[in-house]
Parts: sequence; structure tokens; C-alpha cells
Amino acid sequence: MVSLCVNKSHQTGASLVELLVASLIGVIVIGTIGSVFISGQKLVAHRGKQLLLTQNLSSTMLQIKEDIQRAGFNGVATSPAMLSGATSNLYIETQPGLVGYVYRVASSGTSAFRNVVFKREESQVSNLGDSLKVCEKHTVEPLSVSSASKSGLGGFCFNVFNPKQISVSDFALHSQTVKGGEAEMAMVTISISAYLVADSGISYQTGITILERNWQ
Repeated sequence: MVSLCVNKSHQTGASLVELLVASLIGVIVIGTIGSVFISGQKLVAHRGKQLLLTQNLSSTMLQIKEDIQRAGFNGVATSPAMLSGATSNLYIETQPGLVGYVYRVASSGTSAFRNVVFKREESQVSNLGDSLKVCEKHTVEPLSVSSASKSGLGGFCFNVFNPKQISVSDFALHSQTVKGGEAEMAMVTISISAYLVADSGISYQTGITILERNWQ
């Protein structure tokens, strides 16, 4: 009689404690990866918002600087063009922040002069930010500051930025006289500060300096 010896094979499984530990480690790893991903997404979103604000303000100030260089131009006339009542090419009000000027764009006609005003206005609505407005009018003769800075006949005022997105907290202007030999000219510094309406922690400030041109 042949006797067969059968060896039972035992498969040792993981204990409940080991399974719980492994599961816990997995949860921690997943949580860490998730936190890093969320933090990365927040950082990207923050930088995107900051870039949006920075580009808006920087490009606007460059455009203002380029246009202001034309202030006072009056073609072949012997005297510079000025807004009625102004004593220099650039008219400035420090509060709440306004700069106005005019220059000739045609030798004659009903739209010979371009009157321009940039001004800061405080919002009267809680969900809208303070705005920077530009008023532009084409007229046969230079306007007064009051007429040039209001919407009406000859042109209108528009928001430079969307007040639902950007609030202009400051539009500061400073003018001083500088001498170069026997000549004197005004040096004007304009700075702007703004923040995002939906996230006031994201803000930006920039500025420009302009030498007022002598067209005489």
C-alpha cells in the first residue's frame, strides 16, 4: 500500500492592521498630491490675475504718454493750443485726479481740434470699482476744461477699464518746472494705482514722466 503525503500549502494574508496602515498611507499620499495640485492651480490663477492687471495699467499709461506728447500742437500757428482757461499745454487737477489737453488734428474744419481729458471718478455703486475715464471731443476750437470733461456735443466719456474688474484707487499728477539753459519746461509725473474688484489683494502701481513740449 502506497501512502501519499500531501503537504498543505498555506498562503499568509496581510493582517487587518497592515491593510489599514497601507490604506492610511495611500490617503496621505493622495491628499498631499491633491494639496500640491490645488496650491499650484491657485498660484497659476494668482499670477494670471496679476498679469492681467499689470498689462492693463502698463499699456494704458504708455498710450497716455504717447498721446500727451501731442498736447499743445497747433500746426503753423505761433502759439500752442490750450484748453480754454488753461495756462499751459497740460491742465491738471490733483483731486480727484484729472489731466486735460488739446491739439490740432486738421488745418481747418469742424473737427480741427481734439480735446482730451483723463479723469478718475469714484463709483456710486457698491459692486463697481472707481474708474478712470477718457473724454474725447473733436471741435472747431479748443473747449473749456468743463466742456471737455463731460459727455455731450462733440464726443463722449468712456471707461478705460471695466469697473466690474478693475478699481482705480489713485490717479496722481504732479507738475514741476525744469530749466535747460534759458528754456523752461514743465515736467509732469502721472501715476496710477488699481486693484481687482473680485480680489483686492491683487494690486499694481505704475507711472510715467513727461516733459511738456514747447510748440512755439
